[in-house]
Amino acid sequence: MNENNKTVLFVFVALVVAVVAWAARPRLPGFDEPLDVINQPLFPAFNERIQKDPLVAASLELVQFDEQSGQPKAFKVAQLKTEKGLGRWSIPSHENYPADAQDHLAEAAAALTDVTVLGMASESRGDFETYGVVDPASKDLKPGATGVGMRVTLRDKDDQVLLDLVVGKEVPDRKELRYVRKPDQDFVYEVALKTDKLSGNFSDWIEKDLLKMNTFDMKGVQIHDYSVDALAGEMRERDQLALEYNDSGDPHWKLAQDRVWQEGKWVPQTMAADEEINTQKLDDMKSALGDLKIVDVNRKPAGLSGNLRNSGTLRKDQRSINSLMQRGFYLVRMQDHEELLSSEGEIRAMMKDGVVYVLRFGQIAAGTGSASPKKEEAKGHDHDHDKDKATGVNRYLFVMAEFNPDAIEKPKLEPLPPETKPADAKAEPKKEEAKKGEAKKDEAKKDAKPDPKAERERIEKENKTKDDEYKEKLKKGEEHVKELNGRFADWYYVIADDVYQKIHLGRKDLVKKKEKKEEKKAEAPKAPANSPAELNDLKGQVPAPKTTEAPKAGTPKAETPKTPAPATPPAATPAAPAPAKTPAPPPAAAKTPAPPPVPAKTPAPPPAAAKSAAPAPAPKQEPPPAKK
Repeated sequence: MNENNKTVLFVFVALVVAVVAWAARPRLPGFDEPLDVINQPLFPAFNERIQKDPLVAASLELVQFDEQSGQPKAFKVAQLKTEKGLGRWSIPSHENYPADAQDHLAEAAAALTDVTVLGMASESRGDFETYGVVDPASKDLKPGATGVGMRVTLRDKDDQVLLDLVVGKEVPDRKELRYVRKPDQDFVYEVALKTDKLSGNFSDWIEKDLLKMNTFDMKGVQIHDYSVDALAGEMRERDQLALEYNDSGDPHWKLAQDRVWQEGKWVPQTMAADEEINTQKLDDMKSALGDLKIVDVNRKPAGLSGNLRNSGTLRKDQRSINSLMQRGFYLVRMQDHEELLSSEGEIRAMMKDGVVYVLRFGQIAAGTGSASPKKEEAKGHDHDHDKDKATGVNRYLFVMAEFNPDAIEKPKLEPLPPETKPADAKAEPKKEEAKKGEAKKDEAKKDAKPDPKAERERIEKENKTKDDEYKEKLKKGEEHVKELNGRFADWYYVIADDVYQKIHLGRKDLVKKKEKKEEKKAEAPKAPANSPAELNDLKGQVPAPKTTEAPKAGTPKAETPKTPAPATPPAATPAAPAPAKTPAPPPAAAKTPAPPPVPAKTPAPPPAAAKSAAPAPAPKQEPPPAKK
């Protein structure tokens, strides 16, 4: 073989190898090159369908991985199929518990619409763990596996897959981006995706207001604190309390009954002088009841739930009894009746419309809850189970409603006047008395009594209206109880420990020592301005005058002369005018002033008497000498 032939052969082999390598490369359906998907929608067919029908998605399934058990956990919400078509929304992963899901699912589907590829992270299976896109449904996973993502699947009403995606970690320094991949492909993409609506948390998909209780209509609470030891077959009583609630009262809460179990009997209690009701605990309980949150449910047996729904009574078949006992509820014979007891006591909340919510606390609910993504840290960790389910202690709760007509105030009916008999009617006045009757007609109108018959009809009508309104309230209350029992009949509820601690109270929680308050010295009220009392106060604040020097020997002490009666001057001798240099005495002031200076050779005028109404007489003056 010459050199030309060898060269041609080498070129031919190289071309074949290149063609084989190109044909064997990974590729995406519909694209000639992997990079052709950049800035393209990841699910174009789904985008087209949801644009035509925003409610095309009929189910959503979220699968996550439980690191401890090494098993996948699925959460699914879907529309139930009935003979007439699609029915109500439910949660198949939780025994078809009713879901408030239509709007939530529409929002989740909208978040997955127009998912566009913004970058290519990897084409290798070996990088799945790094980017957190390992399929949680994989059979190869073992306890402690890391890098596992969350698988999201949307289906239509015919159970056809609309979208299937494994969601991984956040892209570093770009929290709005996520690593994702399709389960049947190796390409790992970067996409803009919000996962807040992709929640596997049971409480995010159910009716938030479980009891539908308006706490402003609460009338009172009865607390029966006890425990049941099933192994010993004992009921251990502790205390019973009844509290009245008035939203407009001061205080809102009042203790109506307080007794404890001592030596085999109930003993009434009285709070000590330094004790009071812990109203904060009661307010917290009221708020928790008004917003009661559950974390899981278990379905009751059909016979038990049917009786509760129809008649509000418990069915006594063995299956129902076993179901109750497994969760800490016991049907016990109490003298002449049967009563449902619970492991950790019960409370009753009575409303103004006569509805009484009965909440019984059962045993600890082990193994309840569902998985949900937990918040990732800055570096980006895998999805994990909801913290509320993994930590704390969950407990079974049995809820039912009863009707108490005594909660509705009975109408106050006005007594009817006696009926007027014909024999008691007065005879008509004679003609000669007619004129007198007409003359007194105007005066009679003022003092006339209402017609007994008309008055009786008025009272009967008003009484009937009041009675009808009362009966209507009773009817509405009974209907409300039936509606609530239809809601509660099928389910044992599961509550978290923090909720249990708020609504499960006893005497030790509600009676506390009074808080000591610092006593402030009471200040005397200030006297009104310009009043005698104010002048006295000011007088007390003025410092005492300095002590005057003792008078010299030979100097007579000034004495306060008594006020003599005014003398009548002689008619012939007129009073001489006062000398010009003699000053008039100063007027008396409210405060005690210093004595005025005494002019030389002029005797000081006597001070005015404190209580004398007559003026002091002027000193006698000699007439001035006549000018020569």
